[in-house]
Amino acid sequence: MSGVSISSFEKVTSRHSKRPGATPARTHLAGHARKGFANLTHRRQPSSAAVLLVAAFGAFLAFLDSTIVNIEFPDIQKSFPSYDLGGLSWILNAYNIVFAAFLVAAGRMADLLGRRRTFTFGVVIFTIASGLCAVAGSVEWLVAFRVLQGIGAAVLVPASLALVVEGFEPARRAHAVGLWGAAAAIASGLGPPIGGMLVDWASWRWVFLVNIPLGVVAVLATSRALVESRAAGRRRKPDLRGATLLAGALGLLTLELVKGPDWGWVSVPTLAVFAASAITLVGFVLSSMAAPVPLVEPAYLRSRPFVVGNLLTLVAALLGRVADRHGHRVIVTLGALVWAGSLFWYLQRVGAEPDFLRRWLPGQLLQGIGVGATLPVLSSAALTGVAKGGSYATTSAVVSTTRQLGAVIGVAALVILIGKPEHGAAADALRRGWAMAAICFVVVAIAAVLLGRTKSKPGQELEPEPAAAPRAAPTTTEPVAALIANRATDEVDLLGNLPLFAGLDAAALAELADRVEEVELQAGSYLFLAGDASDSLYVIRRGRVQVLHGNIVIKELGRGEVLGELGLLIDAPRSASVRALRDSRLVRLTKAQFDQIADRGVLAALVRVLATRLREAPPPAVHTTSPGVVVSVVGVGADAPVQSVAAGLLTALSKQLRVVDPGRVDIDGLDRAERGADKVLLHAGAQDADWRDFCLRVADRIVLVTGDPDPGAAALPARAQGADLVLAGPTASREQRRSWEQLITPRSVHAVHYRRVVQDLRPLAARLAGRSIGLVLGGGGARGFAHLGILEELEQAGVAIDRFAGTSMGAVIASLGASGLDAATADAYAYEYFIRNNPLRDYAVPIKGLVRGRRTLTLLEAALGDRLVEELPKEFRCVSVDLIARQPVVHRRGRLVDVVGCSLRLPGIYPPQVYQGRLHVDGGVLDNLPVSTLATSDGPLIAVSLASGEVPGAPLQPDGPPRVPGIGDTLIRTMTIGSQRGADVALGLAQVVIRPDTSAVGLLEFHQIDAAREAGRAAARESMPQIMALLNQQR
Repeated sequence: MSGVSISSFEKVTSRHSKRPGATPARTHLAGHARKGFANLTHRRQPSSAAVLLVAAFGAFLAFLDSTIVNIEFPDIQKSFPSYDLGGLSWILNAYNIVFAAFLVAAGRMADLLGRRRTFTFGVVIFTIASGLCAVAGSVEWLVAFRVLQGIGAAVLVPASLALVVEGFEPARRAHAVGLWGAAAAIASGLGPPIGGMLVDWASWRWVFLVNIPLGVVAVLATSRALVESRAAGRRRKPDLRGATLLAGALGLLTLELVKGPDWGWVSVPTLAVFAASAITLVGFVLSSMAAPVPLVEPAYLRSRPFVVGNLLTLVAALLGRVADRHGHRVIVTLGALVWAGSLFWYLQRVGAEPDFLRRWLPGQLLQGIGVGATLPVLSSAALTGVAKGGSYATTSAVVSTTRQLGAVIGVAALVILIGKPEHGAAADALRRGWAMAAICFVVVAIAAVLLGRTKSKPGQELEPEPAAAPRAAPTTTEPVAALIANRATDEVDLLGNLPLFAGLDAAALAELADRVEEVELQAGSYLFLAGDASDSLYVIRRGRVQVLHGNIVIKELGRGEVLGELGLLIDAPRSASVRALRDSRLVRLTKAQFDQIADRGVLAALVRVLATRLREAPPPAVHTTSPGVVVSVVGVGADAPVQSVAAGLLTALSKQLRVVDPGRVDIDGLDRAERGADKVLLHAGAQDADWRDFCLRVADRIVLVTGDPDPGAAALPARAQGADLVLAGPTASREQRRSWEQLITPRSVHAVHYRRVVQDLRPLAARLAGRSIGLVLGGGGARGFAHLGILEELEQAGVAIDRFAGTSMGAVIASLGASGLDAATADAYAYEYFIRNNPLRDYAVPIKGLVRGRRTLTLLEAALGDRLVEELPKEFRCVSVDLIARQPVVHRRGRLVDVVGCSLRLPGIYPPQVYQGRLHVDGGVLDNLPVSTLATSDGPLIAVSLASGEVPGAPLQPDGPPRVPGIGDTLIRTMTIGSQRGADVALGLAQVVIRPDTSAVGLLEFHQIDAAREAGRAAARESMPQIMALLNQQR
């Protein structure tokens, strides 16, 4: 049989392929060609250059305004002549004080709430404040709006640098930070000339108005070029008291340094402000020590003071790359020495006579090299100790705060050293300032040794350990005749092999063989009905029967299993009905016959059978069946290539099981074949009606083969309902697929090409062998991205998944897997349609839900196209809940977008979805882990539970009063209360349960995709030995 030619298959395929209107096979998701997207194979992440450009542009705005206003003071004084320079100085000082005070708190906010969101918020505040400054009618209002502008700058700067750090790998991070610092320094340097130009052209108000179009451009570029990110871990409320104290301490310290020269350094106001600053700073330290979530992690407080200066973009970029390769310590030391050397040049060469080219220019070039090698590289070094996904914004805020305070301290020190020199003494005063700065940079060069080895390593991220590859099972080579002969036995031996009569001796077995009666039961006929009198017990000798409660099949029984024993013992009516699944032969033992031999060991054997069955019985809701033995491959239509499909199945099954093709046999020959092999493969074409009917009657599993995809082309045989379907002709259209689904509700559908018969039949062979792996993915919002990591680990281990089911986000990922996408492509789709295009942006008045849900459906259509569930290459099931009937709905047919959309309707966030006359909400309400949808005899199941390892009923916070969760956590906990009742039963149906720890990912934090995916990978690696043991056991 295994050598059967496939020429008939080729003829059928070629004949039908010429038929007009034949639909070509689809090899990718359909939505992209229609929507204009290219097929995704990897993430379309924002380029590092785009991230750097947008983030640096935002920082450019903030630092430009720190110097552009300085030159406007004379013009501003003309608008407000009643104010002296001391009063006008608050226009500059207020900005700097607020900027320094709020940097750290804003950085912490960015790490908690999201860096892109915080960056956008800061740009918007900064832009609005700029417009208000431009129309201010008094100095007081101008100062107030400058305070608001400073808050916006403090919010956007740390978020900006954090976006850059997040967007670059560690090996390129110093280079990127250098370029970002270059943009900030250029902005500071360009402030005065740009401000002077605007004043000469118009007025000082245009200095602020120019920020408005720049801010709008920054917001638009952010929405298009950046994606959200935040620090890893569970979001917890930071130390707000500490944030207030730190802001106060920094503001007071900055105020003291700014106004000290005017008040006098030993005056009462200066000393009072200094004391208040010190006390507030001590309060911040004490608050941080007591707070469970301090504003600044202690490890981040080791940052070194940085010195302010101008940067050369080219030098910063070059030395950033050198620092990536050779470490930061060497570059900072050399840069600080070069910077100090430029100041020594000024001391020795610059005099009162103007000579720019020979005296000033060389020093400025050296100074630019020194600044470019010092400031950005120090910023990068401060960030190298932060773990991937850490609090980049908070760390960068500490760095920026230190730099801002350094600038203020430097200016104050220079004022003390220079003082107010008389005419002719300015050169000596400047030399004192240069000498102080040179000494500072020498100190920086010496202190750089303390940086240690901060060289970035490209491979510092941990790589997962490779999982063991599954081993191939040996192919059975024992002759079929030998298999049958080794198991052949007579009637007495057959009864002796049955578990019920295993304890009887030979004489008792011979007597029993004479007493029992044989009962023939045709497929579909009932042996008895519930409520009938219990007058006999039965033992299945051949065939297969179903035990039913009403119309629900609760169990299937095969050879050697006992029926009706409980009713016989307690003299009670039948509690269930029994129907033949296939033609079966049973041994009947009446109550009188049983009583005659009960004292000869049968009663004890029966008790053992009952005890075993009770011990192994699952809960009432569980319905599992063992795979049948006899598989009948039956043709539909005269051109069905039955022999070719049967040959392919025989080849595929023989790699795992002992399989025989006995040819045309009678009922006794089939019985001998069953006892000699794991699977018996029968096949019949449509032309031989008698043999086909026999194959249908005796089959445990029926495989229908058609060469014509049109279900109306030929009459369907008996027992076609629920059969496996093989489409061996041209590709079926969506209408034909839908018709097959409605006609026979096939157990599985497989499209087979004549050049890949065995390969295309592998999933069906795995199902028939009971070794088809099913993957069930639970719901959990953004936590469902853990499924991506699990798919990746399973793929790397060589575990083939043939069946998928899911709820909510699990349904989304399952639909991608069932579409035939590999793990990388599924990750790319999830990133594209949940990260780059947030589905929750169509907010609505919260009457039916927080969002309209239209954007989600649009994105699902772009990702999944117009495919039907029936068209997917792998089995797919998802679950929603009928809100009116309050019952779960299992979707196995229909448009993929619609059924996945029904399963993804989180109550309260989305309005219910109307589909097929029902109101659907998220399936997690009643069945968050739909294991039962795949619980058949087709193979083992792997379930992924996103319960985060929490113990039901445990408090949200073990120590102290319970912590009130956010609205997202409250919704998900409330929504899944109903599904938790059946969770244990569902998990009991799965052979392996993977439990990723996704507690650090919020319900709607889609930007935490990487954290969730890594949690899935870690959990899958932990469960991989159990999975591989299961696969080896199956072999």
